Amino acid sequence: MNIGIHVSTSGGLDKAIDRTTELGCNAFQVFVSNPRGWKSTLLDEGTIDLFLEKYKSAQIKNAVSHSIYLINLASPRPELRQESSQSLLSDLQKTARLHLDGLVTHIGSHQGDGLMIGLERVSEALKEILDKDIQTDLLLENTAGAGTLIGKNFSEIGEIFDLVKSDRLGVCLDTAHAFESGYEINTEKGLDDLVKEIDHKVGLKRLKVIHLNDSMTSLGSNRDRHEEFGEGCIGLEAMIRIINHPSLRDKPFIMETPKLKSGTEGKEFIMTIKSYVR
Repeated sequence: MNIGIHVSTSGGLDKAIDRTTELGCNAFQVFVSNPRGWKSTLLDEGTIDLFLEKYKSAQIKNAVSHSIYLINLASPRPELRQESSQSLLSDLQKTARLHLDGLVTHIGSHQGDGLMIGLERVSEALKEILDKDIQTDLLLENTAGAGTLIGKNFSEIGEIFDLVKSDRLGVCLDTAHAFESGYEINTEKGLDDLVKEIDHKVGLKRLKVIHLNDSMTSLGSNRDRHEEFGEGCIGLEAMIRIINHPSLRDKPFIMETPKLKSGTEGKEFIMTIKSYVR
């Protein structure tokens, strides 16, 4: 099972490798810039070399980075779209230098201008970003569907794929967001229906990573609140079904919840989840 967590880089980027292996994980996700600010974090050669030295020697199969939270490629404000594009481009470059598998990003909100206008703005920005010669994937994450956010379903994300037409564009499925946006992945049929939709709209080969989060909020709530594996409204039985689904089980699973960040308890939690793999 390719299972991991979003790890802190406190104390140095290389500490992400230490924390991943200490928990018994073989996958991870990191921020390569301050997630709450526009200023890009600079990575010197010494930092990169130390990270790569540890990364190459660790038993890690998959790793991705995550963009900053301020990204909005669909904004009515041209300056915000430009800042978003520059931030993604910078983080893509760092992701490639660190030999990670891709950069996960939220898409943004059209803020009332309409879905089609928002999709056109997103697609134009992505074409410009992906036109650069950077050999790593940009992964669009589905949303919980609040307000005018784009990406609440895979039809919307599929529209972007159709407009951009890039082999370097991929998808990150967040299970909590899917449930919160109305996908009944707490049932066997609902999960199968979601997998079929992803395959039809973007292709399962484009699904590069899964954020394995349970949800604090109910089906269709449109409220983005993550819960620990099996302890939320999706539930343990359904979460076990997700990690064993034949079309998903070989994908890297990344959890973004706090329990996993604490030493012994986190390691035991990972071991418990691995025990559910059939």
